[in-house]
Amino acid sequence: MRRSSTSRIHSLASCLALAMTALAGAAPARAANDAGAPGAFLRFASSARTMGLGNAVMGLADDAAASYWNPAGLAQLRTMEITAMGATLFEDTQYSFFAFGVPTQSAGSFAVSGTFARSGGFERATLLEDLSETFTESEGVFALSYARGNGRMGYGATLKSASQRLGEAKGSGVGADLGLYLRPLRSVSLGFAVQNALAPEITLDQQPERLARSLRAGTALRFFGNRLLLLSDLTKTERMDVDFQSGVEVWPSRSLGLRGGYDTVGAQLCFGAGFRWENWQLDYAFVNQELGAVNVLSATLRFGVPYGVKVHRDRALFSPSGDERDVTFDIKTAVRGRVESWRLEIRDHRGELVKTVSGNGPPPGGVTWTGDDDKGRLVGDGNYIATVTILDDLGEAWDYTSSVEVLGFRDRTRVPIKIDVSGADQDAAGGKQQ
Repeated sequence: MRRSSTSRIHSLASCLALAMTALAGAAPARAANDAGAPGAFLRFASSARTMGLGNAVMGLADDAAASYWNPAGLAQLRTMEITAMGATLFEDTQYSFFAFGVPTQSAGSFAVSGTFARSGGFERATLLEDLSETFTESEGVFALSYARGNGRMGYGATLKSASQRLGEAKGSGVGADLGLYLRPLRSVSLGFAVQNALAPEITLDQQPERLARSLRAGTALRFFGNRLLLLSDLTKTERMDVDFQSGVEVWPSRSLGLRGGYDTVGAQLCFGAGFRWENWQLDYAFVNQELGAVNVLSATLRFGVPYGVKVHRDRALFSPSGDERDVTFDIKTAVRGRVESWRLEIRDHRGELVKTVSGNGPPPGGVTWTGDDDKGRLVGDGNYIATVTILDDLGEAWDYTSSVEVLGFRDRTRVPIKIDVSGADQDAAGGKQQ
C-alpha cells in the first residue's frame, strides 16, 4: 500500500512538472507593461541571484530572500542568514532589499525583510504652468514572514505593511502573502504563492489604491547533485497577461555559479554569477531590457553550517609517534530532514583512499584518526585530505573537505641507537665503549 501511494505521489509530481513546462511554453513571450500597476516595484527582485535567474525562483525558494516571492521557502533554511541587495534603476531610482532569516528546531522559520524604492527630481506642474519646484516619490514594504515544514513540504505566510509617499502626500496599508512548497522527488520541487492575498490599500488623496494580487507557480528541476538547476515560473497579476519566467543555474565548482534567465515582464534578458567563500556569498546580475541595462549586486552571510555539513579539525599536523598522536574531526550537520548515513574518507596526495569510516544515522560529534589505514598500518608522511559526506532522507549528498599533515619517522631517525643501561656511551655503529 505504501509503495502504491508513493508511486502515485511521484506520478503526480511528474505530471505537475510537465504541465508547468507545457504552460510555460504556451505563455506569451512578450513584455507585460506593469509600470502603472500599483505596487509594480514589488515585482523587481530580492537578490542578484534571483535577478540572474529571471526571477524564476518559486520552485527553488531556498534562502532568506525567498520570503519576497514565496514565504513557504523559508522552511528550507538550514541556518540563520542575512541578505542585502542594492541597484540603481532608470531615472536614478534607488532600489534596495534586505532579509534576515532564522530557522528553529521545532518552532518553524522566521524572517524579517524590507523592500524600498525612491525616485527624486520630479518637477511640479499645474494644468496652466510649470512650477519651479521638485518632489520625490518613495515606496516601501516592511514584512514579517513565517514558515513550517521539512525537506519535502513547507507552508508559510507573510504579514506586511506597505507605504507610499508622493511629495507631501503619504499613506500606508496592511496586507498578507501565502505560499506552499513541495519536493516529492529529489530532482523536482514545486512552489505556489498568492502575493497580496490580502491586498494593502493605500490612500494618498481621497481614493484608495489597492496593490495588485498575483498568483505564481513554478518548478525547479535538479541534476548532478544540485549543480545544474532548470527553473520555470508562471505569473498572473490582476489586469495583466500571464507572464513567464525561466532560468538556469550551473555550479562548475563549489565556489562559482553561473546563471541566465528571461522574464517576460519588461522583456528582461538576465545573466549573473555567484561566488561562495566559507559563509559568504556574493552575487552579481546584469539585466538587459527595453529601457536599458541594469547592474545588480547582493551579498549573503550565512551563520553556522551553511551547506549541510561542516568539519573542523583540532590540529593541522600530528605525528603517530609523537606527543600529539591523532587528529579529531569535529562534524556538524544542518539539513531540514533526517540524516540517513555518513561517511569519512581520507585520501593521500595522489588521491588514493587510505581510510574509511562510515555509519547509519547522523554522524558522531567527532571522529578520531590515529594515522592508520584500513589495514591498521601507519601511513607515510605527507598531506592527507579528509572528506565527510552525509546523505539526507531525500538521498541528497552534502560534503565538506578538510586536510591534515602527518609527520611520522623521518629517514634520519630510523637508524637504531644503542644505549648502555650502565651509563656508558655506546657507538651506534660498532657498540665499543669510549
